[in-house]
Amino acid sequence: DENGWSRRRCVPHGGHQFALHIVAGLGGGGNESYPGIFEPFGGFADNTPVEEGMVRIPDVPGIGIELKSELMKVYRALVED
Repeated sequence: DENGWSRRRCVPHGGHQFALHIVAGLGGGGNESYPGIFEPFGGFADNTPVEEGMVRIPDVPGIGIELKSELMKVYRALVED
């Protein structure tokens, strides 16, 4: 902000939960996401409601992927094989 560039102008995209957490932590301007499109890697944590184009970030430890049950199945399969 002190250099004339507001952090609110930073809007990461990619459709993954981690970018959403970065924006929230750094006070960015938003996050472009595609819920339901790039599953199981994209989108939001399970049961995250989208209301008027906005979501509430789950208040749990981690980077956001821990509450994505289908994605966690993929990771478990990689580790167990």
